[in-house]
Amino acid sequence: MMLHDIIIVGAGPAGSRIAQRLSQLGYGVVVVEKNLSFGDDICCTGILSQECLSAFGLDNGLVLRQASSAKFLAPSGEYFRLCRQSPVAAIVDRARLNVHLAEMAEASGARYLFGAKASDILPQADAVEVRINGQSDETVLRAKAAVISTGFGSTLPARLGLGEIKQFVLGAQVQVAINGIDEVEVYFDQKLTPGGFAWLVPTTDGRGLVGLLTRGQADSSLENLLTSLSAQGKIASNQAAPSYDVVPLKPLPRTCADRVLVVGEAAGQVKPTTGGGIYYGLLCADIAAGVLQQAFKADDFSVKGLAAYEDRWRARLNRELVIGYWARTLLANLSNRRIDRLFRLAGKKGLAELIADGNSFSFDWHGRLLLKMVGSLLPF
Repeated sequence: MMLHDIIIVGAGPAGSRIAQRLSQLGYGVVVVEKNLSFGDDICCTGILSQECLSAFGLDNGLVLRQASSAKFLAPSGEYFRLCRQSPVAAIVDRARLNVHLAEMAEASGARYLFGAKASDILPQADAVEVRINGQSDETVLRAKAAVISTGFGSTLPARLGLGEIKQFVLGAQVQVAINGIDEVEVYFDQKLTPGGFAWLVPTTDGRGLVGLLTRGQADSSLENLLTSLSAQGKIASNQAAPSYDVVPLKPLPRTCADRVLVVGEAAGQVKPTTGGGIYYGLLCADIAAGVLQQAFKADDFSVKGLAAYEDRWRARLNRELVIGYWARTLLANLSNRRIDRLFRLAGKKGLAELIADGNSFSFDWHGRLLLKMVGSLLPF
């Protein structure tokens, strides 16, 4: 049986980034993906910071729209706007992003297998076996190491004894026709989205995305949100079937085992505040690729040999994840009355100006700003 250098389970952004990096270094990489194409089964708004686009060399052709402002609305309808002179984020074609990253990996030599679901990963003394359920049969692939980058919800980490993520929210999103909305709108209303928030994001050509994160029922919450936005004249109609997802709020207890690393949403490397996982996933993909390169050089794929991955990504992200989870939990437990009060207080204290300040605001790194906001609003 052929022994590959590495098998990557999942062809999302993190998986394809690792595939590209390791293929460029000359390693034999196989990416297995349960879906039949790159763009299937995506529930993601695709808002990326300029920092992310630049850091990972993402093609400007992916960008549907630049964003330099956003409007945040309380249950009462009171709102504040954040506005910068130059764009801080871009709304990208999310399906095309997957294709773009995979094309770069393929150009570097990675091989993709579609319609191939990994049912089990079995580390052994000299290799790791990945059992694949294809469209018509079951096969076994062998490699020196494997990466799980399936997105959240896979049972593979638990099968390896890495634990489970038990804190999560439900997501839903649908494409709509919009009427006169030219900036991102974010809605906080516990009746519409219990324990979460919702959004309306213009994309291009009179279209937009309506979505939400909630601890309640995602399908009924989305239906109520669409009804509300339609009654306000902000949207005209749905243009596609809704997509649904589950978004982790905390990281996996452990993200490495003998011959195996877990990266991206599967590892819970997601901003707890917004549910965005692309940037953090790409950052951790680069860390994983670097650690795997060292493992190949040392011929040491033991959990001890791969432990640097765990150490490095947590050193990079742990503070943000902890503060973000604390802030999200606090907001999720506020009543609508207290959310309205918080918005009024924010207006009195000039919170929009504080957030928009170039020295405080970062689209991807929220910890410093959250602590500053709390200091500004106390006592609340």
